[in-house]
Amino acid sequence: MLQSLIFDMDGTLFQTDKILELSLDDTFNHLRSLNEWDAETPIDKYREIMGVPLPKVWEALLPNHSDEIRAQTDVYFLKRLIENIRNGKGALYPNVIEIFSYLKENNCSIYIASNGLKEYL
Repeated sequence: MLQSLIFDMDGTLFQTDKILELSLDDTFNHLRSLNEWDAETPIDKYREIMGVPLPKVWEALLPNHSDEIRAQTDVYFLKRLIENIRNGKGALYPNVIEIFSYLKENNCSIYIASNGLKEYL
């Protein structure tokens, strides 16, 4: 009998926290360069709400900013996220590749579920 397995990407296969916090810091450095932010990167606040949709993230982290600034910030954050992954700053959890190889060798179908954007995945 053919077996199929479904894995979640973020936090299960991919060490999301590494790349998200780095990209968030990049984003707030960018906001500082635009004189749109003058404090520390709100990483602790972000950790409290991690997992909510990005528009809600920006509402929480930038409560005094316009929707336009939030939308621009979202675009910049996603760009930095993808660039940081492409530059090798992200990582799968240990043994993911070995486990997937084993599953494929044993005729298992592997599916990955995520609400992440296609380019990010």
